[in-house]
Amino acid sequence: MLVNNDYIAYTAKWETSSRPGSDDTWVWKVNCDGTAQGTAPLLSLPNAKDPVSLKVNGWPSDFVVASPSSAAPDSFTVNVINSAELSDTAKLTSDFVSLIQTAKQADTSSLIINSDVLENITTDKGASLGIIAVKEALSAALATTATSNISVNDINALSDDAKGWTQAQNLILSTLAPNATFGWSLSIGDFAYATHSGKSSVWNAASKATADLLDKFALYQGASKADFIAFTKASTSASLTSDQWHNALQYVKQVTDFVQAPAILSSVPTAQATTYFMGNTAGESNIRKAAHNNIFAILFDTDSASLTSKIASYQSIKVPLYYVGVSSDVTPLTSIASLNSDLSGIETVMDSQVFLYETPASAWVPSTIYKWADFLTGLNSMHNVGVAGDKFWLVDSTVDDATNAKYAKVAIAAFLSQSMQETIRFDACDENNWSEVKYGAAVDYPMTASCGQLGQKYADYGTHPVSGKDHAYSCPRDNRMEQTAKTHAKWYGAPAPIFTTPDAVLAEQGLLVNGKVGRWTNAGHCNTVPTAIDTSKQVFERDECKQYVGQKAGSFIWDGSDESVEGCGWWGRGVIQTTGRQNFGTLNHFVGRSHVDPDTIGTTIDGTTVAAAPDSPLYADLDLCSNPGLICSSEEHKEIKWIAGLFFWVSSVQAYDNEGGPYAGWNYYAELKKYVDEGMTGTAFVDAVSGIVNRGCPDDHCPVSGEVHAIDERRANFKLVLQKLGLNPQ
Repeated sequence: MLVNNDYIAYTAKWETSSRPGSDDTWVWKVNCDGTAQGTAPLLSLPNAKDPVSLKVNGWPSDFVVASPSSAAPDSFTVNVINSAELSDTAKLTSDFVSLIQTAKQADTSSLIINSDVLENITTDKGASLGIIAVKEALSAALATTATSNISVNDINALSDDAKGWTQAQNLILSTLAPNATFGWSLSIGDFAYATHSGKSSVWNAASKATADLLDKFALYQGASKADFIAFTKASTSASLTSDQWHNALQYVKQVTDFVQAPAILSSVPTAQATTYFMGNTAGESNIRKAAHNNIFAILFDTDSASLTSKIASYQSIKVPLYYVGVSSDVTPLTSIASLNSDLSGIETVMDSQVFLYETPASAWVPSTIYKWADFLTGLNSMHNVGVAGDKFWLVDSTVDDATNAKYAKVAIAAFLSQSMQETIRFDACDENNWSEVKYGAAVDYPMTASCGQLGQKYADYGTHPVSGKDHAYSCPRDNRMEQTAKTHAKWYGAPAPIFTTPDAVLAEQGLLVNGKVGRWTNAGHCNTVPTAIDTSKQVFERDECKQYVGQKAGSFIWDGSDESVEGCGWWGRGVIQTTGRQNFGTLNHFVGRSHVDPDTIGTTIDGTTVAAAPDSPLYADLDLCSNPGLICSSEEHKEIKWIAGLFFWVSSVQAYDNEGGPYAGWNYYAELKKYVDEGMTGTAFVDAVSGIVNRGCPDDHCPVSGEVHAIDERRANFKLVLQKLGLNPQ
């Protein structure tokens, strides 16, 4: 029996040179950490579905940047006993006394626990420190300070070792300073100076050991858990380059993702890091990048004139961390109670009879991805809050409630008629790989389907054809992005989820052939159909026949038949596939955590006047430029896959304007009202919106782009939804 690097035990069927578990020459025996067969090990690179919450008591909803003299929530470092003195019970008792006194005076401050203990025991998890008189010393300290808040049972639950000592710190602060927040200090180590190909390299070099220590010591679990992690960078160590700071921030994100706690950068050397984080201009700032890596504040170690000036400028362009407006779950969708009741009362009908997808066996079953409740949540946000003043239109204040109910239902049906055709019928959130030679691809099912299909280049969406400049709202190119789609086709041998990753990652694993990637083949039967997969790995890292749940055949072929998937993370996502850097960027600027250069606000770039982002964006906790995959992965905001489509509808369908063109007279609102007022007859209205969505004009056949795809299906969808909503289209 052999155990691989993931602590999974296998036996070989016969003599083989392959890695244990990588192919059908091995038989699985047991996951040594107790996890289920096929799933990710407990200690594995986090692939978080949602960002860590950056809400910390006492801290604002915007990212904080501060120097010693600038305004910021109260925080201070508590220097506790170091590892060399832990064996001295008297010193340990004295240290507990000091911490107890500090905790009683903490009020609402944020306390950073500083000691060399965690740094020194990362490898051996405290074994080298041996027995520590934790219970004896803490009991004595409580008696000395006349403190009765901590019970004997709480003390006896601690162990007399390094773990017990760390948990004693948590117990004291969480019990005696209930209104304060606290966290452990960790330093950014030498790993940051090395060259790393990607996420796995940083994880294996540093994050894995740190995450393992924090997990084994349970410092961020249970009733006494710490609130944040404070990461420091010593001013005595060499400055970090931009690439090295990227490594450091990857480390921060991986550790905080693992323990699900936010981070603060504390005692950051002003002389070394001001330019990296604050930039020479607002557009060069890396504050948004820090927030993406689960950081809610940066505290610089010294004052400087340059830093003071940059902090002052930052106050007018703060980076938001989360939405602080009224939640949609407490706001009625409309002012028409009967309409709201109609819509909320048909959840079962919509989920079981309308939101259906077609299986490989040609059966129609309820979608596993798209749900009516999530749609209503997204609709509420886009109707009542909207984006930069633009909202999903449902009612006309000049007409009666009965007419408005019809208007609203027709607007909903029009939107859903497109959603059902574009994605719901495929049960897809991410774009599938359907590239084939017959559609112009170099090979069938190339890995570069993620870069664009039908000859498109999604990363180029948002580049002006004349000036060559990026559109004002385009997400920046990101050649470091590592993403695997969440959804995929489900037929026999269907291609695996599409993905993007740097060339350096693939080269390090020996997968590139002459610097190029390859393709998917649907040949080769899988003897065992996986019911679970290791989602901590990118799809190309997963074992053969374990690329996705339900895989019956197929595999990757690395034959150099295609180019590169580096920087190719802009494939379609969401209910009406949001695709390309410009579309993701526009959505991110107005709905998420904006990436747009503040200095461009109000200026005109290639004909686009740059509007300011909302003061409190609906999804300020989501950075869709740094992680466009959140549209499909988010569990906290399941409605975001709908929001992406609703935003497209508001900005492209409702706002359709062909001034000076052949469709100059077409107006969404007028046409919708006309359809209702004239008895809901014919298909002209649904054909027009289908044309805008599918071909770019309000017609069933557009002058340049041609005939609308699946026009009959879109018409049938429209009619079905209207009927389920209680209307009678003719």
